[in-house]
Amino acid sequence: MAAVLFNTFSFLREVYNQVKPYPTRTKYGLPPPHKCHVIISDEQIGDRPVLIIGDIHGCFDELQDLILQAKQRINNSDVFIVFVGDMLNKGPKNLEVLTLIRDLTENGAATAVKGNHEESLLREYRNMNQNKDYILSQKYQYLSKFSTDDFKYLLNLPYSLTIPRINSIVVHAGLVPGVPLEHQCLINICHMRNLVYNETVLGPVPVAHSKPEIGVAWGTLWKGPQHVYYGHDARRGLQDLPFATGLDTGCVYGGELTGIVIDKNGDKFFVTVPAKQTYYSNNDNH
Repeated sequence: MAAVLFNTFSFLREVYNQVKPYPTRTKYGLPPPHKCHVIISDEQIGDRPVLIIGDIHGCFDELQDLILQAKQRINNSDVFIVFVGDMLNKGPKNLEVLTLIRDLTENGAATAVKGNHEESLLREYRNMNQNKDYILSQKYQYLSKFSTDDFKYLLNLPYSLTIPRINSIVVHAGLVPGVPLEHQCLINICHMRNLVYNETVLGPVPVAHSKPEIGVAWGTLWKGPQHVYYGHDARRGLQDLPFATGLDTGCVYGGELTGIVIDKNGDKFFVTVPAKQTYYSNNDNH
Protein backbone atom coordinates (compact mmCIF):
# COMPACT_ATOMS: atom_id res chain seq x y z
CA MET A 1 0.00 0.00 0.00
CA ALA A 2 2.81 2.41 0.91
CA ALA A 3 4.47 1.76 -2.44
CA VAL A 4 1.21 2.46 -4.27
CA LEU A 5 0.76 5.76 -2.43
CA PHE A 6 4.35 6.78 -3.10
CA ASN A 7 4.00 6.03 -6.81
CA THR A 8 0.72 7.93 -6.92
CA PHE A 9 2.25 10.97 -5.24
CA SER A 10 5.25 10.82 -7.59
CA PHE A 11 2.93 10.71 -10.60
CA LEU A 12 0.83 13.64 -9.34
CA ARG A 13 3.95 15.69 -8.61
CA GLU A 14 5.22 15.06 -12.14
CA VAL A 15 1.87 16.06 -13.63
CA TYR A 16 1.88 19.26 -11.56
CA ASN A 17 5.39 20.16 -12.73
CA GLN A 18 4.31 19.68 -16.34
CA VAL A 19 1.11 21.75 -16.24
CA LYS A 20 1.65 24.50 -13.67
CA PRO A 21 1.37 28.02 -15.12
CA TYR A 22 4.29 29.61 -16.92
CA PRO A 23 5.94 31.88 -14.31
CA THR A 24 6.70 35.34 -15.72
CA ARG A 25 7.15 37.22 -12.44
CA THR A 26 10.58 38.78 -12.15
CA LYS A 27 12.55 40.37 -9.32
CA TYR A 28 11.59 43.99 -8.57
CA GLY A 29 8.56 43.70 -10.89
CA LEU A 30 10.69 44.28 -13.98
CA PRO A 31 9.09 43.49 -17.33
CA PRO A 32 10.22 40.12 -18.72
CA PRO A 33 12.33 40.03 -21.89
CA HIS A 34 10.79 39.34 -25.29
CA LYS A 35 11.90 35.71 -24.88
CA CYS A 36 12.67 34.28 -21.44
CA HIS A 37 14.17 31.09 -22.85
CA VAL A 38 16.21 31.09 -26.06
CA ILE A 39 17.60 28.20 -28.11
CA ILE A 40 20.98 28.72 -29.77
CA SER A 41 20.95 26.80 -33.04
CA ASP A 42 23.83 24.82 -34.52
CA GLU A 43 23.81 27.26 -37.42
CA GLN A 44 24.51 30.19 -35.09
CA ILE A 45 27.59 28.48 -33.68
CA GLY A 46 28.88 26.73 -36.77
CA ASP A 47 32.14 24.85 -36.22
CA ARG A 48 33.37 27.31 -33.62
CA PRO A 49 34.36 26.17 -30.13
CA VAL A 50 32.06 27.50 -27.39
CA LEU A 51 33.60 29.55 -24.58
CA ILE A 52 31.34 29.96 -21.52
CA ILE A 53 32.51 32.66 -19.11
CA GLY A 54 31.62 33.11 -15.44
CA ASP A 55 30.65 36.26 -13.55
CA ILE A 56 32.69 39.24 -14.80
CA HIS A 57 31.34 42.08 -12.63
CA GLY A 58 32.99 44.81 -14.67
CA CYS A 59 36.46 43.24 -14.68
CA PHE A 60 37.21 44.25 -18.27
CA ASP A 61 40.99 43.70 -18.28
CA GLU A 62 40.63 40.16 -16.97
CA LEU A 63 37.88 39.47 -19.51
CA GLN A 64 40.15 40.49 -22.38
CA ASP A 65 42.96 38.33 -20.98
CA LEU A 66 40.64 35.31 -20.62
CA ILE A 67 39.33 35.55 -24.18
CA LEU A 68 42.88 35.87 -25.49
CA GLN A 69 44.04 32.88 -23.45
CA ALA A 70 41.17 30.74 -24.74
CA LYS A 71 41.91 31.67 -28.36
CA GLN A 72 45.60 30.89 -27.90
CA ARG A 73 44.86 27.52 -26.29
CA ILE A 74 42.72 26.41 -29.23
CA ASN A 75 44.89 28.18 -31.82
CA ASN A 76 41.77 29.77 -33.24
CA SER A 77 40.60 33.37 -33.10
CA ASP A 78 37.01 32.44 -33.92
CA VAL A 79 35.06 31.31 -30.87
CA PHE A 80 31.42 31.63 -29.84
CA ILE A 81 31.21 33.17 -26.36
CA VAL A 82 28.42 32.69 -23.83
CA PHE A 83 28.18 34.84 -20.70
CA VAL A 84 26.41 33.47 -17.61
CA GLY A 85 25.19 36.83 -16.31
CA ASP A 86 26.47 39.30 -13.72
CA MET A 87 28.66 40.83 -16.38
CA LEU A 88 28.27 44.19 -14.62
CA ASN A 89 28.30 45.90 -11.21
CA LYS A 90 30.82 46.08 -8.37
CA GLY A 91 33.84 46.14 -10.70
CA PRO A 92 35.85 48.97 -12.30
CA LYS A 93 34.96 48.99 -16.02
CA ASN A 94 31.29 48.23 -16.47
CA LEU A 95 30.69 50.30 -19.60
CA GLU A 96 33.73 48.76 -21.29
CA VAL A 97 32.47 45.25 -20.52
CA LEU A 98 28.99 46.01 -21.79
CA THR A 99 30.29 47.65 -24.97
CA LEU A 100 32.48 44.62 -25.75
CA ILE A 101 29.65 42.14 -25.11
CA ARG A 102 27.21 44.13 -27.23
CA ASP A 103 29.74 44.37 -30.06
CA LEU A 104 30.41 40.63 -29.94
CA THR A 105 26.68 39.90 -29.87
CA GLU A 106 25.91 42.18 -32.80
CA ASN A 107 28.64 40.43 -34.80
CA GLY A 108 27.19 36.98 -34.07
CA ALA A 109 30.13 36.02 -31.84
CA ALA A 110 28.44 35.98 -28.42
CA THR A 111 25.27 35.76 -26.39
CA ALA A 112 24.38 36.12 -22.70
CA VAL A 113 21.80 35.50 -20.01
CA LYS A 114 20.58 37.96 -17.42
CA GLY A 115 22.05 37.88 -13.91
CA ASN A 116 20.74 39.27 -10.64
CA HIS A 117 23.05 42.28 -10.97
CA GLU A 118 21.63 43.11 -14.38
CA GLU A 119 18.23 43.03 -12.68
CA SER A 120 19.49 45.38 -9.96
CA LEU A 121 20.80 47.97 -12.38
CA LEU A 122 17.58 47.75 -14.43
CA ARG A 123 15.69 48.53 -11.23
CA GLU A 124 17.85 51.64 -10.84
CA TYR A 125 17.19 52.58 -14.47
CA ARG A 126 13.44 52.29 -13.87
CA ASN A 127 13.74 54.47 -10.78
CA MET A 128 15.64 57.08 -12.78
CA ASN A 129 12.90 57.14 -15.41
CA GLN A 130 10.06 57.32 -12.92
CA ASN A 131 11.59 60.06 -10.76
CA LYS A 132 13.65 62.80 -12.39
CA ASP A 133 15.02 63.72 -8.94
CA TYR A 134 16.18 60.16 -8.21
CA ILE A 135 19.81 60.11 -7.07
CA LEU A 136 21.92 57.09 -7.90
CA SER A 137 23.96 55.67 -5.06
CA GLN A 138 27.73 55.57 -5.45
CA LYS A 139 27.52 51.90 -6.41
CA TYR A 140 25.45 52.74 -9.48
CA GLN A 141 26.98 56.04 -10.60
CA TYR A 142 28.41 54.34 -13.68
CA LEU A 143 24.86 53.95 -15.05
CA SER A 144 24.81 57.64 -15.94
CA LYS A 145 27.15 56.75 -18.85
CA PHE A 146 24.85 54.06 -20.26
CA SER A 147 22.70 54.76 -23.31
CA THR A 148 19.03 53.92 -23.75
CA ASP A 149 20.09 51.15 -26.13
CA ASP A 150 22.39 49.72 -23.46
CA PHE A 151 19.46 49.39 -21.07
CA LYS A 152 17.21 47.92 -23.78
CA TYR A 153 19.86 45.30 -24.51
CA LEU A 154 20.07 44.35 -20.82
CA LEU A 155 16.30 44.30 -20.40
CA ASN A 156 15.90 41.82 -23.25
CA LEU A 157 18.56 39.39 -22.13
CA PRO A 158 16.92 35.98 -21.68
CA TYR A 159 16.93 33.97 -18.47
CA SER A 160 18.15 30.77 -20.11
CA LEU A 161 20.00 29.63 -23.20
CA THR A 162 19.65 26.10 -24.49
CA ILE A 163 22.55 24.95 -26.69
CA PRO A 164 21.71 21.59 -28.28
CA ARG A 165 25.10 21.22 -29.98
CA ILE A 166 26.76 20.75 -26.58
CA ASN A 167 23.63 19.33 -24.89
CA SER A 168 23.67 22.19 -22.40
CA ILE A 169 21.64 24.89 -20.72
CA VAL A 170 23.13 28.18 -19.49
CA VAL A 171 21.49 30.11 -16.65
CA HIS A 172 22.81 32.58 -14.15
CA ALA A 173 22.05 30.87 -10.84
CA GLY A 174 20.36 27.49 -11.10
CA LEU A 175 17.44 25.20 -11.91
CA VAL A 176 15.09 23.08 -9.80
CA PRO A 177 15.33 19.38 -10.79
CA GLY A 178 12.18 17.83 -12.21
CA VAL A 179 10.66 21.11 -13.41
CA PRO A 180 10.56 21.75 -17.18
CA LEU A 181 12.61 24.73 -18.23
CA GLU A 182 9.62 26.77 -19.38
CA HIS A 183 7.99 26.25 -15.98
CA GLN A 184 11.01 27.28 -13.90
CA CYS A 185 10.51 30.37 -11.74
CA LEU A 186 12.47 33.26 -13.27
CA ILE A 187 13.45 34.56 -9.84
CA ASN A 188 14.92 31.17 -8.94
CA ILE A 189 16.83 30.96 -12.22
CA CYS A 190 18.50 34.26 -11.38
CA HIS A 191 18.93 34.02 -7.60
CA MET A 192 18.97 30.45 -6.25
CA ARG A 193 22.00 28.62 -4.90
CA ASN A 194 20.60 25.72 -2.92
CA LEU A 195 17.72 23.27 -2.68
CA VAL A 196 15.68 22.31 0.36
CA TYR A 197 12.99 19.63 0.37
CA ASN A 198 9.55 20.53 1.69
CA GLU A 199 7.14 17.79 2.73
CA THR A 200 3.76 18.06 1.00
CA VAL A 201 0.77 15.81 0.40
CA LEU A 202 2.44 15.02 -2.91
CA GLY A 203 5.61 13.92 -1.12
CA PRO A 204 8.94 15.78 -0.75
CA VAL A 205 9.20 18.66 -3.20
CA PRO A 206 12.49 20.47 -3.99
CA VAL A 207 12.35 24.20 -3.32
CA ALA A 208 14.94 26.75 -4.40
CA HIS A 209 16.78 28.80 -1.78
CA SER A 210 19.16 31.72 -2.26
CA LYS A 211 21.21 31.23 0.91
CA PRO A 212 24.21 28.91 0.50
CA GLU A 213 24.09 27.82 4.14
CA ILE A 214 20.50 26.50 3.92
CA GLY A 215 20.01 23.19 2.14
CA VAL A 216 22.45 21.73 -0.38
CA ALA A 217 24.02 23.07 -3.57
CA TRP A 218 21.44 22.55 -6.31
CA GLY A 219 24.03 21.34 -8.82
CA THR A 220 24.82 18.30 -6.68
CA LEU A 221 21.24 17.10 -7.20
CA TRP A 222 20.96 17.91 -10.90
CA LYS A 223 20.99 14.66 -12.88
CA GLY A 224 20.74 15.95 -16.42
CA PRO A 225 20.27 14.89 -19.11
CA GLN A 226 21.44 18.37 -20.19
CA HIS A 227 24.54 19.83 -18.58
CA VAL A 228 23.95 23.21 -16.90
CA TYR A 229 26.55 25.98 -16.83
CA TYR A 230 25.99 28.79 -14.33
CA GLY A 231 27.57 31.41 -12.07
CA HIS A 232 26.31 33.33 -9.02
CA ASP A 233 28.03 31.26 -6.33
CA ALA A 234 31.45 32.82 -5.70
CA ARG A 235 31.59 31.47 -2.15
CA ARG A 236 31.79 27.89 -3.44
CA GLY A 237 34.09 28.79 -6.32
CA LEU A 238 34.52 26.46 -9.26
CA GLN A 239 31.98 23.62 -9.14
CA ASP A 240 32.87 20.84 -11.54
CA LEU A 241 29.99 18.38 -11.14
CA PRO A 242 28.78 15.52 -13.33
CA PHE A 243 25.86 17.44 -14.84
CA ALA A 244 26.50 21.04 -13.73
CA THR A 245 29.44 23.44 -13.79
CA GLY A 246 29.56 26.57 -11.66
CA LEU A 247 31.94 29.17 -13.11
CA ASP A 248 31.83 32.03 -10.59
CA THR A 249 35.32 32.15 -9.06
CA GLY A 250 35.08 35.63 -7.56
CA CYS A 251 37.21 37.74 -9.87
CA VAL A 252 35.81 41.02 -8.53
CA TYR A 253 36.70 39.88 -4.99
CA GLY A 254 40.33 39.26 -5.91
CA GLY A 255 39.86 35.69 -7.07
CA GLU A 256 39.87 34.55 -10.68
CA LEU A 257 37.85 34.86 -13.86
CA THR A 258 37.03 31.41 -15.18
CA GLY A 259 35.68 30.03 -18.44
CA ILE A 260 35.30 26.66 -20.07
CA VAL A 261 35.96 25.86 -23.73
CA ILE A 262 33.89 23.14 -25.40
CA ASP A 263 34.75 22.10 -28.94
CA LYS A 264 32.47 20.59 -31.59
CA ASN A 265 33.42 17.07 -30.42
CA GLY A 266 32.41 17.81 -26.83
CA ASP A 267 35.97 17.94 -25.50
CA LYS A 268 36.37 20.65 -22.88
CA PHE A 269 38.95 22.42 -20.73
CA PHE A 270 38.96 25.30 -18.26
CA VAL A 271 40.69 28.64 -18.75
CA THR A 272 41.33 31.06 -15.92
CA VAL A 273 43.09 34.34 -15.21
CA PRO A 274 43.81 35.86 -11.79
CA ALA A 275 42.23 39.15 -10.78
CA LYS A 276 44.62 42.06 -11.12
CA GLN A 277 43.44 43.32 -7.74
CA THR A 278 40.56 43.14 -5.27
CA TYR A 279 37.91 45.49 -6.62
CA TYR A 280 35.14 44.80 -4.13
CA SER A 281 35.98 43.59 -0.64
CA ASN A 282 32.58 42.58 0.69
CA ASN A 283 31.83 39.14 -0.73
CA ASP A 284 28.19 39.18 0.26
CA ASN A 285 27.25 36.59 -2.39
CA HIS A 286 24.59 38.82 -3.91
